[in-house]
Amino acid sequence: MRDRDVMNLLDQLELYALRVGEGKTSQKDYWLFVYKSMKSGLLMTKTMEKYLKYKLQGLGAKLQD
Repeated sequence: MRDRDVMNLLDQLELYALRVGEGKTSQKDYWLFVYKSMKSGLLMTKTMEKYLKYKLQGLGAKLQD
């Protein structure tokens, strides 16, 4: 699977999670969860990491490397 396909899947999962959570979760929480999960599971490519950091920065999240 290409990085772009994974990013599109994550975007679709975000919409699902926010719809199901009905205000119990935020975009920032969702993307922090994705980032931390992918980083800890060694599933992240450099392109994915760049994309996720950009997205999190836009949401005002602070990452602790």
